[in-house]
Amino acid sequence: ALENVGAADHFYDGLASYHRYASNAIVTRRFANDGEKVRAWTTDFQGITYNAKGKYDHGENGESGGMVAIMKMYELGQELGVEFIFDARAYELLTDANGAVAGALCKTRTGDIIQVNAKAVDLCTGGFSANAEMFEKYTHVKYDRVIARGTMGTQRGDGLNMGLALGAQLHHPSAINYCSPILPGHYNKGALTICGANQADTIFLNQDARRFCDESVIKDWTLSGNIGCQQEHIFTVIDQAFVDKIMSEGVVTRRANYFEPGDPVPQFQEEIDKALTRDNPRVVKADTIEELAGKLGLDPAAMKAEIDKYNGYCDEGYDHDFLKSEEFLRKMDTPPFYGFKTVLAFYNTVGGLKVDEYARVIHEDFKPIPGLYAGGSDAGALFGPYYDVSCAPGSTQLWARVSGYWAAEHAVNEYIPTV
Repeated sequence: ALENVGAADHFYDGLASYHRYASNAIVTRRFANDGEKVRAWTTDFQGITYNAKGKYDHGENGESGGMVAIMKMYELGQELGVEFIFDARAYELLTDANGAVAGALCKTRTGDIIQVNAKAVDLCTGGFSANAEMFEKYTHVKYDRVIARGTMGTQRGDGLNMGLALGAQLHHPSAINYCSPILPGHYNKGALTICGANQADTIFLNQDARRFCDESVIKDWTLSGNIGCQQEHIFTVIDQAFVDKIMSEGVVTRRANYFEPGDPVPQFQEEIDKALTRDNPRVVKADTIEELAGKLGLDPAAMKAEIDKYNGYCDEGYDHDFLKSEEFLRKMDTPPFYGFKTVLAFYNTVGGLKVDEYARVIHEDFKPIPGLYAGGSDAGALFGPYYDVSCAPGSTQLWARVSGYWAAEHAVNEYIPTV
């Protein structure tokens, strides 16, 4: 039915359908309409450029694309006369007699208070991924069972708390941008993690040595995160035949841009051996499944029974437990065996203060709070309870830009008188 419509319509329909309309459809519609315009504006006005894969271009000296983009925005802001106040944490919004936002109070590292007066405030503090108490309260996931990947430790929920203090509503605060199981202490994009712990043709076990899903869910970060967070621990089991297959034939599951299916990964064995030499308790090797279970802290009999059952499914070509596709059913019966005790990683939280299509924060009475906006991970509306990377890669980056653009555009038209 949509084959004759434009890209924006396809994008809107994909996002709204993925979230089963738990996102704000009005916001999603405008986001689909404005996304490319704002992305192009970042190039035309801010000078940010992108490579063929749609990622930020790296710097001439190898600087990361993200850092290059940030510095270009910062330098442009300086040219335009923007005042930056560093080492100061906003903690309270100021309001006038009519209840409109009139600025914010900030506290420096030395305890000094800075009052910033403003006709509008945009809350863009990055959500609450670094605040264990808020994370557990809103997501109902134990903070010590996951690991924040990429957080700077500054996403402490300040924006949400300041908005809530003024009676703002929340929109799906439980939404988390899960990525993948990782092995702390190892390069997260290396062969050990991607080829060993993030493949559809392995076996995943939980703390009871039981399989808990069709392992091919690892292809979708949201699915693997939603299932993985229900376990206390996630263990991956592989055998020597699997290692040899990766080195000669490559992976079956593509994880971002790290390893392409069909491309050999000859360094896989070397990375495993180095981890074993380091005596990392998260990477173990054994000649039998029972011995491997002991090293992982699992019940040997239970693990042996589970592996035997799974191997039987592989022989039969049918997964009676979780209906895993036959193409991913691979027996694990060639010693030595390897086990990985992973930790489920996530990028950030994406549920936040309820906003409208102008990024205005919405009060409990469903009216915008005058002068208050929110953007990025502080702004809830575009996402339902899930991360939509499977249908809209880069949506969180673009949402941060679009929501900021909307807030600035509306604030200027609303609060800055024309001459």
